[in-house]
Amino acid sequence: MTNTRNVKVNINIELLSPLAHFGDERMGTMQLMRFHKMRYDEDFIDVPCYSGNAFRGIFRRRIMRDYLERLGIAEEGISKNLYYMLFTGGALTSGARFEEVGERRRIRQMCPPLALLGTALGNQIPQGKMKSSIFLPVCKETVEYTGIEETLSFYDMLEEVFYTRRDDLKSVDANIKENAKGKENENATQMKYEMQCLAAGTKLNGQIVLENANKIEESCFHAGLDLIKEMPYIGGKSSAGHGKIDIMFDELEDVMTYYNYIEENKEEMRKWVREIEEGLK
Repeated sequence: MTNTRNVKVNINIELLSPLAHFGDERMGTMQLMRFHKMRYDEDFIDVPCYSGNAFRGIFRRRIMRDYLERLGIAEEGISKNLYYMLFTGGALTSGARFEEVGERRRIRQMCPPLALLGTALGNQIPQGKMKSSIFLPVCKETVEYTGIEETLSFYDMLEEVFYTRRDDLKSVDANIKENAKGKENENATQMKYEMQCLAAGTKLNGQIVLENANKIEESCFHAGLDLIKEMPYIGGKSSAGHGKIDIMFDELEDVMTYYNYIEENKEEMRKWVREIEEGLK
C-alpha cells in the first residue's frame, strides 16, 4: 500500500463543560486562558484558543497506548527510554545507530503512529506527517480564519470559575500528630483559586493535514480520533469535570484498515519494538 496523498481533515469540537487550557500568564490568583494574537477589524486582538500541540499530545497518548495494547506489550511494560520515544517525542542522543533512511522507513512500517507523529531517535528526528492547526473558537472575531459565520463574540464565551481548597486536617478521622507546640487550636485554612475558561457550548474549529499519508496512516489517524471520542476530555481539571467534548471530523479511511494491518504484522512489530528498546539503552 504505497499510494499516498495529502489529507486535510476539518475538526469541530463542541465543549460540553468549561475548558481549562492555560497560558503562561496570571492575573493575581486568576489563571488565564491561552491566547493568540490575531488581526480583527484593523486591529490585533488576543483570542482564546486550544493549542495544536495540546491536541497532538492527547492524540499521541491515546494512539500509542492502544498500539502497545494491541501488540500485548502494554501489560508486559516498557523501559523509560522507550516510553519517552513513543509517548513524548523522545530525546536526541549521540552515538546511536538509528541513522539510515531505511531505518526511518522501517519505523513507519512497524509503527504507523510514529509515521504520523514523529519522534527523536538516536541523533535523528524523523518528522511526523500530522500537521495540526491551532483550534479557534467559532465567533465573530475568527470568521475570517474559520470560514464559519457567527455573531457571538468570544468575550461572551469566557467565564471565570472559582474553586476553594480547604484544609480538612481537623476533620479527618486519622490520628494526626502535631509537629510543633501551640498548634492544637489552629483553625482549618481555606484557599481560593480562579480559572478563566471557555464556557460549555463554545465550538472550536481546527484542521489537521496528513502529509503524503497512505491508507494505513489515514486509518491510524481515524483510530486515534475515535479513541478521543471514547475518552472525550481535553485541557486541564478533567478530574473535576472540565474539558468534556463532542468531537466531529470529516470522513476518513476505515479504522479496520489500520487494525487489520497491526494484526497481520503483530509478531514482527513486537520484535521491532523490543529491538528499538534494546538500542535505546
